[in-house]
Amino acid sequence: MIAIISCSHSPDDERVYHKQMRSLEKKGHRIFYITHSELETNLSSNLIYHINYKKTPNLKKYIDFVINKIKAQDKVTHVQIHETELLPIFKVIKSRSKNIVTIYDVHENMEALYRTFSVRAWPIKEVAIKIRKLKEKIYLKYVDQIILANIPIGETPYARDSIPTAVLQNFPEKKHCGFSRESERQKPRFIYHGHLAPERGIDDLIKAMFEVVHYYPQATLTLIGTFRTTVFRDEIQKLIHDNSFENVVKIFNQIPHNEIWGVLKDHTIGVIPFARNPLTEENTPTKLFEMMASGLEIVSTDLPPIRHFVNESVYWASPEDPGSLRGAMISAIKSLRQSSSIKKNLDLIEKKYNWGVIEKRYLDLFEVR
Repeated sequence: MIAIISCSHSPDDERVYHKQMRSLEKKGHRIFYITHSELETNLSSNLIYHINYKKTPNLKKYIDFVINKIKAQDKVTHVQIHETELLPIFKVIKSRSKNIVTIYDVHENMEALYRTFSVRAWPIKEVAIKIRKLKEKIYLKYVDQIILANIPIGETPYARDSIPTAVLQNFPEKKHCGFSRESERQKPRFIYHGHLAPERGIDDLIKAMFEVVHYYPQATLTLIGTFRTTVFRDEIQKLIHDNSFENVVKIFNQIPHNEIWGVLKDHTIGVIPFARNPLTEENTPTKLFEMMASGLEIVSTDLPPIRHFVNESVYWASPEDPGSLRGAMISAIKSLRQSSSIKKNLDLIEKKYNWGVIEKRYLDLFEVR
């Protein structure tokens, strides 16, 4: 049996559940899935036993709950965690049985994450990062395998820890490949989905949209996601209201992953307007591949993780420059009548950037050692 544990991701997270667990299930593995969420979803099936622990700020209680549940199971061969905070589980698991394989799945570059979101002064921030790394290092000796979801742009994290590391990107499944709906294909309908926050360049995107509609009055923008702060939400809503843009920019809450594909295909141009910061310079946005697979023209700010995967088939803009973003968006509109970039991107998904390419490497981690 494989135990998979998460404390901050939604139970139906597209990487954890829709890709990794579905692949394990298809291979015939039994899975004990433990989540920490406010959602009451039960994802149990013939091979998946799912327990959700009601969200609580006391993470130690959740960790103790997980440890007791795993101890009560017979024949657990692997334990995979998806958050740094869950590393203490490995110490207890290894003290009970050194034969259980422990897998630490690192979804994002954690140092870049802290450098982006910490509000502390620079020296204090760096000290806090070093303390966090030291705490993490205490538990790394109980880790048998590390998974990285992003190709490292700089030095490979954990390279000095001599732990086997696999880079398994969060590519989409090929079944989602296809053009946007025929009836919508010529319409300048922009979409962004993901976190709504300043570091994602959402304010720059809306400012660029103000200028785009001067040239293309029929253009619209859809934003789907959760605002990281209420302050930023209020700023964006005021920006839209003050410019009478309620009919141009529509904002919707985050939707389940399996529903995003139809929404993407109702649009024609995907936008990734990220600002330049430690997070966006290290982590590759999954939305890039989802937009490629959905047959959208793509506008993106020019950042190393995105540039690593695509080059000629994206309309590039300078980060934190609404004017540059506007120019790229207008160029994308002009290209809607010909689809060479879309075809290149779909071909990349079909041949290189799909979950099928990653799946076997992921499943190999669970072979008996």
